[in-house]
This record gives sequence, C-alpha cells and structure tokens, in this order.
Amino acid sequence: MAIFWGSNFVSIKHLLDTISPGNVVVLRLLMASLVFIPIVLIMARGIPKIQRADIPMLLVIAILGVTINTSAIAFGTQLIPAAVASLIVTGNPVFTAIISRILVGEPMTGRKIFGVIIAFSGFLIVLLYGGQEAEFSIQNALGVLITMGGPLAWAFYTVLSKPLQGRYDPVQFVGVTTIAGSLPLLPFLLVNTELITVTRTFGPTQWLALTVSAVLALVVAYLLWYRGLSILEPTQIAVYVYMVPVFGALGAWLLLGERITIFVLLGGLTILTGVIITNTTRSGPVDRILRRYRAEKASGQTGKGSDTDE
Repeated sequence: MAIFWGSNFVSIKHLLDTISPGNVVVLRLLMASLVFIPIVLIMARGIPKIQRADIPMLLVIAILGVTINTSAIAFGTQLIPAAVASLIVTGNPVFTAIISRILVGEPMTGRKIFGVIIAFSGFLIVLLYGGQEAEFSIQNALGVLITMGGPLAWAFYTVLSKPLQGRYDPVQFVGVTTIAGSLPLLPFLLVNTELITVTRTFGPTQWLALTVSAVLALVVAYLLWYRGLSILEPTQIAVYVYMVPVFGALGAWLLLGERITIFVLLGGLTILTGVIITNTTRSGPVDRILRRYRAEKASGQTGKGSDTDE
C-alpha cells in the first residue's frame, strides 16, 4: 500500500509532463472505475444494494474522498516536487483528529493538541522552504496549500465513512465510492476532445505511470487499506502511511532526478513527529462506532446457526 501510494506521486509528476492536471484526474478515475465496475458487480451479484437513507452521505463521501482528493493532489503536484507532495499526505491523521473533534466530539487531549502544533510547524517549513531551491516561492506555497486539500478531504472521508463501512462490504464500498466520485468528471470527459488525442501519443512510460496511479494506487492500495482496517486497529495501520513519503522521495530521486533539500527532510521529520504524537492516543468515538457495527454484524451472523461457526 505504502509503495503504491508513494509511487503515485512520481507517476502523476511524470504524466504532468505530457498532459494537464485535469486530464490526469479524469484518466485516473476513468481507469480505476473501469476496473472497479466488474469487481463490484461480481461481488454484489448485480447492482450493490445501498440503503436509500445512506445515498446522500455516500455521495458526499465520494466527492470528498475521490473527486476533491485526487484533484487536489494532481493540481498541487504540478507546482511542487513529487517528494514534497507525498510528504504532505502523511498529515492525514492530524486532519482526521481535528475533523473528528468537530464532527463527532472526539476529545482533543493535550497530547493531540501538542502533536497538531508540531505537525503544522513541519507543514510551515515545507510551505516556506520545501521547493527545489530551498527558498520561499509563491508557486511552492500555492502548491503545498492545494495539495493539503487532498489529506483534508480524505480526513472528512475517513470520519464520515466509518459508520457506513460497518454496514457494507469494504471492497464494494470503496468501489462504489470511487465510481460515484468519478461521475462529476464525466462532462469534462465528453467535451474534452484533446484527451483522446493526447493518449494516442502515450509511450510505454506514460501508460505505466497511468496504470500505477490508477490501478495500483486507487484500486489495489485502497483494497489493501480496507483489508488492513478489517484486521488491525486504525492506529496500527496508520503507521504504514508514514512510509509513503519514503517511497515517494526515493522514487522522485531515482526516476525524476529531484533533489531532496535539508528543509524537506527537516519539515518531513517534524510532520511525522507531530503525526505520530497525534495518532498514538487511544481511539475515540468514531472507532467505537465502527467496532460496534462489526460486533453487531458478527453477532447476527453467529446467531443464524451452527453452520456459521468458524
């Protein structure tokens, strides 16, 4: 999962040399949806059954976690190095802690507040001096701010989707949200004739980058993430997110020739320190909601008869 997400930023940066950020978003979501559609149909044995009351929230979740998240990363990565973009995504647990406090009243302990302050200090270092020239630039600052919209949207997605995840199969859930999050971009696909023309000029490296960014980062990595959540606690699996910038920076250095400045390293270590402090507190109400749904589901299955015993 961490390898695929880290490689995603390198792949997007490579694609941006050929096509616009908007085209990158459309191609990524189109390819990912085409992969997810048969998976969802086979697993659900037809159209997935979504409770009518859950549809509005599912659409909101899809727009936040898919449409806005992927768009922010693509447009932000155009302005900043791939290594810096992959580093910013690790701030998701910090944003999740803040959003959980606002939406579900999860307590913001002194430890969490301290972690948030440290993490944002790291963001400030990257914001001001995270560019290739290790000096402040409007382009770098704008790129960092746009890219931060990705983990911020993902934080809303994480908090809002946990109750729904307890009611639906994880694979079907992520497939449906990915497909639903791709729908707002269909008009862009229909009117953008340039997209078809550009893809005809793709070479092997462009197609490989698109496959990594769409299939591995949006399909396989998401499935691994939810598989991990079904076995591990959110805090345990979040540790692996800290490895994303390691693979992102390594790939950017090896494949794109990006120079890793001392400020990127300093800002990155500061962000990771703050994230770890924030994310090592005990679980809050959102996690308890998810565990309750799973317990109820398991209890209901167990009560059907001895043939369900494992």
